[in-house]
Amino acid sequence: MNRVLLTMGLGSTVMFFKAYSSKVKTYLESNARIAIDFETENSDAVTVGGAWFRAEKPGQAKMKAVIYQESKAWKDYPDWNNKLDSVSFVVKAPEDKFQAALPDVPMTWGAAKATVVSDMQQKYLDFSDTYYTMHPTISAEDRKYFDWFATNDFEYPLVALGWNEDGQLFSSNIVVNDAGRLGHKAESEITGYLASQGFELLGWDDMGLLIMYRDSDKTQASALVLTMQGQYFRDLNFQYTPDKPSTGISLVTLSMPKSVITRHGNQLTVDVNDEKGEPIVLYSLDGQKLMQSVLKDGANTFEVPTTKPVIVRIGRSRGVKVM
Repeated sequence: MNRVLLTMGLGSTVMFFKAYSSKVKTYLESNARIAIDFETENSDAVTVGGAWFRAEKPGQAKMKAVIYQESKAWKDYPDWNNKLDSVSFVVKAPEDKFQAALPDVPMTWGAAKATVVSDMQQKYLDFSDTYYTMHPTISAEDRKYFDWFATNDFEYPLVALGWNEDGQLFSSNIVVNDAGRLGHKAESEITGYLASQGFELLGWDDMGLLIMYRDSDKTQASALVLTMQGQYFRDLNFQYTPDKPSTGISLVTLSMPKSVITRHGNQLTVDVNDEKGEPIVLYSLDGQKLMQSVLKDGANTFEVPTTKPVIVRIGRSRGVKVM
């Protein structure tokens, strides 16, 4: 594989492979997993932690992803004596944090597979055959429950659609490279976007991953850790859930903010009431973080970089849509 340039934010991430060399393919025909170990030539800019790497500051680093056979003694751990292949690439972390819009996935629960797949093929590349070739130990029986699509987006490389026994849409999944975009027991870029789409943040599971719910179409949004290609990805899952989940959730305070929020044109004013020192974050309706600051006593005035409605979130309070 030729050297490629990847642009990423300041956070821990992994690397998705679209294809394997013949040596890796042959190994996977009789083995369930490979193991990945990243190397960096510029550790001041990008550090590695085995199967993940993290940009520490704006800059550029020469990297290598080394593919090993899996250790017989330890699952997902490299057998250092049996290297299969390696891939060189370059990571660039820009000065400013960039937003990464979520891929568009269907949530028309119960829709027929043929209809949904046809629509997805207009947006993304069919990847099911390639995915299952790369994962030959997945049985033919299990393959019928998921269809995979490649997005050509490094931040969210894959989308998977799940089907029930009747071939109806049951779930939509987005593979996330950068775990920081999901947050850990904290609101984040993705939770902000989902809140703007009508989801209520209920809290976090025992792994610190989000649990959200939209009552209008009975959709639950949650996350899990997906082991794939010898790496740990995050999977953002949407699925039909007739009742709002109430168990396995760490409760959070989602009361309305105490401060008074007003807006005139591009000027947003927050009159603080017992929320001095709390963070304030502004999101656009498509989930992009527009501004972040800390509230001081009295009237706080901020310039909003858009004339459109925004979501204002103060501390742990519920997000407020401001026109």
